[in-house]
Amino acid sequence: MWSSTTPVLPSWNSTTSGVWSPIPSGVGGWPAPDRQSSQKGSRAPVSARQARPSPTSLDLTPAQIRIVQQVAEGKSTDAIASDLTITAGTINVQLKHCGQKFGTRGRAAVVRACFVTEQLRRPEMAILPGAFAEAVIETWRMVAIGATSKEYAARARISHEEALGRVRALRQRVEAENDPHLVTLGWRYGVLSESLLELASGAVLRLRAGK
Repeated sequence: MWSSTTPVLPSWNSTTSGVWSPIPSGVGGWPAPDRQSSQKGSRAPVSARQARPSPTSLDLTPAQIRIVQQVAEGKSTDAIASDLTITAGTINVQLKHCGQKFGTRGRAAVVRACFVTEQLRRPEMAILPGAFAEAVIETWRMVAIGATSKEYAARARISHEEALGRVRALRQRVEAENDPHLVTLGWRYGVLSESLLELASGAVLRLRAGK
């Protein structure tokens, strides 16, 4: 317990211009000690932010959908910012929140998750341009589930450089602007579908009711 004999602490005395002088604790200077916080076993109150429940819905906001739609079209961050009149920082933050809702990482996996959960309009089906080897199809799927190039290399038992080369070659062959656009084309050509629900992060997407 704090007693009246507690030594005074130095504080700024507004009544003495430009001079440091001692002021009794809790009187116009240093705050008086909190008696409850000094007692053993006391706890600080939990902040409202810590007590806020984590989101459980996979539904994105209308603003997030507008951003992901343009990402799926292969547009760059700067192009999206110009079209939607928002900053690049806002786009990055919103896409991060999308990934947190789905339990995934990377823009390509967010686009695929939106197609699976039907929050983005799925592209019209088209004939696959030529025959693709199984290894190429596997490359497509690894990009779609959000696997990193190192994870893909480990799974395919190839070097990291070869994994990067396979992804670049696939983008060039189907004329994809980037990995998210590659996912959109994968849906168009029927390479990707609802049967691929598991993500590289270990999360599993849930289809909407009635599917």
